[in-house]
Amino acid sequence: MEKKVALVMALMLLMSVLVSAEETPTIGQRIDSAATDFTKFFDEHARPVVDSVSSTVKSVYHWFGDKAKEWGL
Repeated sequence: MEKKVALVMALMLLMSVLVSAEETPTIGQRIDSAATDFTKFFDEHARPVVDSVSSTVKSVYHWFGDKAKEWGL
């Protein structure tokens, strides 16, 4: 009887280890998850700043262009 219980317990432990090994994400899944998280962060926080800076640079560029036309350069 004790051997059967020990066998069942060993099989349960083995199955537990196998199931937990299947649930561990692969390196590719981890990289994909990190890239997705970075993209979400960038879209939520950095993109408005980049758009604002880009808009400001465009405005300054056009202002200098207009001044150059006024001065005949």
